[in-house]
Amino acid sequence: MDGDEVMKRVEDMSSEELKEVIERLISMNPANLLYLTVPAGEKKASEKLLAALDKEIKSRLKRIEYTYADAGFVDDFAKFIKVNEDALTKEQIFYILEFLVKNCEEYGYFYDDYSDSYFGDVIFENLCDAFVKKDLEEKDFEKLKKLRSEDNYEMLGPFFNRITAVESAAKLADFEEYIHEFLDERSYVEFLINCGLIDKARRLIEASESLDEGSRFRLYLRIDKGDAIEFALGKGLYSSLMQYYHEIGAHDEAVGLFKEVVSDEEKRVQLKHDLYLYRDIFDSINKTEKKEGLGEVLRSLFEICYSLKYYGLCVDVGVKLSDKELMRKLISQKRGYDFGVDAKIKLLDYLKEDYKEEVEKELKELAESLIEEKKNYAYGKAAECVFLLKKMMGKEEWEKYVKGLYSMHSRKMNLWLEFTRRGVSLKKKTGMVTIEDRGYDIAKSR
Repeated sequence: MDGDEVMKRVEDMSSEELKEVIERLISMNPANLLYLTVPAGEKKASEKLLAALDKEIKSRLKRIEYTYADAGFVDDFAKFIKVNEDALTKEQIFYILEFLVKNCEEYGYFYDDYSDSYFGDVIFENLCDAFVKKDLEEKDFEKLKKLRSEDNYEMLGPFFNRITAVESAAKLADFEEYIHEFLDERSYVEFLINCGLIDKARRLIEASESLDEGSRFRLYLRIDKGDAIEFALGKGLYSSLMQYYHEIGAHDEAVGLFKEVVSDEEKRVQLKHDLYLYRDIFDSINKTEKKEGLGEVLRSLFEICYSLKYYGLCVDVGVKLSDKELMRKLISQKRGYDFGVDAKIKLLDYLKEDYKEEVEKELKELAESLIEEKKNYAYGKAAECVFLLKKMMGKEEWEKYVKGLYSMHSRKMNLWLEFTRRGVSLKKKTGMVTIEDRGYDIAKSR
């Protein structure tokens, strides 16, 4: 029977029939009583329900008092809190928080050492949602402050972070001085915005010396878009503004601002060292409708990326410029951050006609380094290098080179499977290496 059919039957029941069903459910499992929370229109739960809640809370927490709390416990307990958030009292909420803080060593901090992650946040978030719904007083925040001082493992972090949510913040404006103590600067400003204290949030953003550039700009955007852009230009937050323009599809503005900034030495030094920023700029260059002066912009982008060793992006920029002489200085650069094997092969393939000797030397060194990694992916890329060399070398020269590789690495079977897939088979018998090439392109030989 599916859910729709059940609901249809419920809708057709009389009040007496519904009462009978409910009594049966409770008799089978008394905990089901807890899912009949405070009825609409009533301000608080009955004494009977509160007593049942007390009993159920203690019973559930007892399960983890001296044993590990797993994800199943978290899921069940978080749902229990959410279903009963209207009925839970402040005392019950504090009881749960205090138990979780004081017994965290016993139940394992809601930490999974296998995945190196915490999985209990939803319990604290749901407790915060329930807490915010109560009639709060200053003494409640004093109590939270005391509990936080006893929290040696930051178990309450998710509870306090949840306070910044829009639905929570609006009710807590009167307690913002207390809440300031629980939050870092960025979260506190976000809280101020969410609870409507805009002028105070604006002053903090403008005066802050600890918030990073991106946080200041993004928080200001929450207040007013035009003011945020003016603020970014006035404070030199050019990187954040360019990325914002890129995100909203204002590519002409992104490229125009980049062109303006790189042409001014004082402004240029304020650009962040961030690969994602320059990839966004390159993407905007590809999408801008204003094509005038793009060559100059691309050269500036190449120069910055080269200085920051973003060689992979340099390859893309160089290809866009069609400037092989500029790209030549990338040939000898070693693989690394933003210069993986694919980018390196793309570079060498692009330059193979113009700088044959340099490219050939680099391809051989790259192939050898990949073979030494002894991984299937690396073997595939090594084969790609060797078959790129096939386009550059004469038939006899290439076959001699491949036979030499086979002599050194004949036991690396997965490497030579990559060759077989490309139509080249090698064998070694009585010390002699033979090669069968079913796919040599005569037109490419030299």
